[in-house]
Amino acid sequence: MKCIWFLLVVEVMSVVDSHRPLTNGGSFELALFSSKAKTQAEIVYRMCLPKVPDFVHATARPSNPSLSYKFNVTILEIMRGSFLVEIERVDQATGWDTMLITVDWSSYIGNVVVYQNLILWFPDAADRRILNAYTASQYCNDNGGQLVDIVDKAMYDVVYDYCQQTIEFGWARIWLGSSYNQTTDTVTQRNGKLGYHGDWYPGFPGRGSGNQTYTGLLLYIKPPSLNDTYYGMYNYPPLLCRTVTQLCFTNLNSVSISWTVNELIP
Repeated sequence: MKCIWFLLVVEVMSVVDSHRPLTNGGSFELALFSSKAKTQAEIVYRMCLPKVPDFVHATARPSNPSLSYKFNVTILEIMRGSFLVEIERVDQATGWDTMLITVDWSSYIGNVVVYQNLILWFPDAADRRILNAYTASQYCNDNGGQLVDIVDKAMYDVVYDYCQQTIEFGWARIWLGSSYNQTTDTVTQRNGKLGYHGDWYPGFPGRGSGNQTYTGLLLYIKPPSLNDTYYGMYNYPPLLCRTVTQLCFTNLNSVSISWTVNELIP
């Protein structure tokens, strides 16, 4: 591995309150060259963090937008003042001559789980409140997030396991962002795409006479110590309230970033 670092441009922004993970972001620019398709680099936060981040997301791009190089970034190690990455060229399986590469990063401190480009978290994992689907959506909006849409089985498992491990008491429910249509027997995400149709609570989805208003979706989570089959998704009237511990999400790339420092590093 060969690399030269001579220029650092840092962009930072922190958002923190009692309901959301501590979020920071920035950009680290370095002059880098490699004789192989992969190389490593250390990315410095250039800011004081209260602890080692629980999760870091990073992407890399040529600082010159006219260049067509494409890179993947793998986080190798997260430290208090920096993180180590592997940068891999993916448009060709070769190295590259010296160029300025910008690594854009976001760090998160808090009990969150990341699935693809989504950050899932509980504003308060010890809270139970009575909400319908609309007030639950507003609750997430007030805390900087949205209701979760479950896309597929893999995401269902991530959401369910995270809820079961995080909620600070036994059973729990969460409202989901998707809706159920009993005429077509389909689950639809808020973006109009089909959602996950599986892992239903026994006896659900409710269909037929008397269930026409059962278009909202909840997820029932059982205590980890309870060995039964009474858990999973079920449909319910979205205007009716249920006692829930609400899960929210935000997009991984929704961190606002502002320019704050320009430094030449010898």
